[in-house]
Amino acid sequence: MSVTATQLRKDLYQTLDRAIQGESVEISYKGATILLQPAAGSKLSRAVRRPTLLVNPDAIVESDGDLMAELEQKWQREAESL
Repeated sequence: MSVTATQLRKDLYQTLDRAIQGESVEISYKGATILLQPAAGSKLSRAVRRPTLLVNPDAIVESDGDLMAELEQKWQREAESL
């Protein structure tokens, strides 16, 4: 989308909404072109949550085999739902 500074002033909030939605907006002002677009999110905001186990799985098997079987079934169901 390309607009002049006058058009931007007239439709400021609609233009900002379009930029937030990911559309690049080029603004022409005094012979220069200014590009308006949303900043990329941080790496942390794009991180995907993954189930983890913070102990040695062998320790669970040795102490409670049923618990380990139950955890594996739960992980399998979650993986299938993705």
